[in-house]
Amino acid sequence: MKDRQIPVLFDEKSTNTTQYANTIQGIRNAATRYGSKLQLISDAEVDSLDFHSLPPVAIITSASMPFVVSCIHNLRSAGRRAVLAGLDSEQFGHDVSCATPSRRTETQQLVNYLYNCGKQNLALVGFGQNSINDNFRYHAAMSAVAAWGRILSEHDVWLWQRDPHASFEAFLDGADRYDAVICPNDVLAICFINCCREHGVRVPEDLYVASFGNMTIGRYFRPSITSMTMDMLNVGEQAFNVWRFLSNNDMQNNALKITVPGRILARESTENRCIEPDSVNVMPSLQADRFYSNPTIAVLVGIENCISQRDKTDLRIIRGMLDKLSYEVIADELFISGSTLRYRLTKIFSDAGVKTRQEFEELVRRNLGEGNPFQYID
Repeated sequence: MKDRQIPVLFDEKSTNTTQYANTIQGIRNAATRYGSKLQLISDAEVDSLDFHSLPPVAIITSASMPFVVSCIHNLRSAGRRAVLAGLDSEQFGHDVSCATPSRRTETQQLVNYLYNCGKQNLALVGFGQNSINDNFRYHAAMSAVAAWGRILSEHDVWLWQRDPHASFEAFLDGADRYDAVICPNDVLAICFINCCREHGVRVPEDLYVASFGNMTIGRYFRPSITSMTMDMLNVGEQAFNVWRFLSNNDMQNNALKITVPGRILARESTENRCIEPDSVNVMPSLQADRFYSNPTIAVLVGIENCISQRDKTDLRIIRGMLDKLSYEVIADELFISGSTLRYRLTKIFSDAGVKTRQEFEELVRRNLGEGNPFQYID
């Protein structure tokens, strides 16, 4: 590992932000401890890069989706593995690894924090239509609100494509319906609060505002911004750890994902309301999930449990039954004895929750459809 270079593909615009600059610094810090150095490759150099010249694993850090997609494609074409630093890998394929903040968990924590503060009429304002991170948070917020027995609909979300101020203005036309707003980052939270001032809406007296990122500017703005931290130095260090593991192990058909937890920093935009750590994730008691209690679903789950435990001989027995073959013919075709057939039938019927062949055949046809779904068993 010593003296090995770690290729880090990045785009210049992203690294102009504190978030991605910290990510690269975190990678560098971890690499230094192992006597390794970074091979920084900017977006300006990627077009002329021979990806076959890279080590088997490379790290990508960027907020630009086209850049990330292009790098992953080129790495795959060269038989190289990709590790994303700061971006979730689930949308890019099973072979892509990552170290990232858990944007879903962070969003759920922030929603729960606001609910624990007594704010139950939430809106999402300033979320970018084309931002993959904002879309993650949008859907995570919908799930978190639903856990409180309420609905966050598209009418409670103000998106923007070209100018975020248009989303602010549209929200403020009906701001009296809400008592809290979540913005996707501290910069947009500041822009939003300034727009609120122009419309006579007070933060936090009329409206709580919270966001993500814990940017330095958000700490010094007044009111200071309640924000969810994203420890990007740690993200960078964990991205290096993923790179090191993949470089030392054969993981061609698997990927690693490490999520780095964040925490809420309560500030003036939510009246410095601090919720005890044990209470931040408190949600109302949910009713027991009755999914498996539904009779139709219970039957299908029972069939699944039965079929999933069968070997090929069992499946061929089932095929023969549904083809109306006699037990004698089934045993002859499968070269098994009558006692072996009877033993296997007893297990099949027991696992399916039936007692007779007729009941089994009716069960399958009633729930899996007419015909023989097992006819193509080898």
